[in-house]
Amino acid sequence: MTSHSVRAALAFAAASALLPAAVQAATACPKGMTVASDGKSCTADQASASSAAGSFDVLGNIMDTTKKEINAKQAVETSKQELLSSDARKKYEDGYWQHFQAFSGAKPGEYCAAMFARQGMSVTVLGPGGDYRGALMIFSALDDSEFPKSAKPTIIPVTLKQGSDPAATVRVFNFNIGQWQTPILAFAVPTIDAALQGMDDKLDFHLEQEGKAIGSIEWHSGHAARDELKQCLASR
Repeated sequence: MTSHSVRAALAFAAASALLPAAVQAATACPKGMTVASDGKSCTADQASASSAAGSFDVLGNIMDTTKKEINAKQAVETSKQELLSSDARKKYEDGYWQHFQAFSGAKPGEYCAAMFARQGMSVTVLGPGGDYRGALMIFSALDDSEFPKSAKPTIIPVTLKQGSDPAATVRVFNFNIGQWQTPILAFAVPTIDAALQGMDDKLDFHLEQEGKAIGSIEWHSGHAARDELKQCLASR
């Protein structure tokens, strides 16, 4: 499994904080991405992509064993009667943060995650764990949506627009996880520090694939979520 904000990062990551200075002056590409040969789109940095791909078994474990994320999905899929109650409805509409370690066997400070869920979507900023030393920003569709679905891990181009930053088309991981086969899009961020820098207090994300909108989410209270994530990371 941020804003971190996988920002394009993996989120998953929020833009200016994650953009190399040289790239900011030209095409806006999140860190971990480089300008493609056409000069208009972005592609994964080979070192970053190889690192993430080499640890893909780590990603496969992450949310299958995260009970709290399952709880988030359950909250979104709560019965209509429960959603009509003032507290549940407000939580669903306004959004909320959850903090956890995204792998049941994680060592202190590993797989630290901050997840914001709102109206059928979530965005998670996920720290390093195991052999993977980067960070991730993960977008999840918690209900029926236009999110691409893939039974096996694959890499696809997705356009991310966040805040006031220019839209950037990048190649991201796409796969389904958990007992509900929840579809996710995972953006690689080179370091958790870069992800933390991108966690604005309020930040909106808009995802497109092949020119078609597939999901949007806006978080609030990002600074408080960032500080709690730092506490988890500090236990390393």
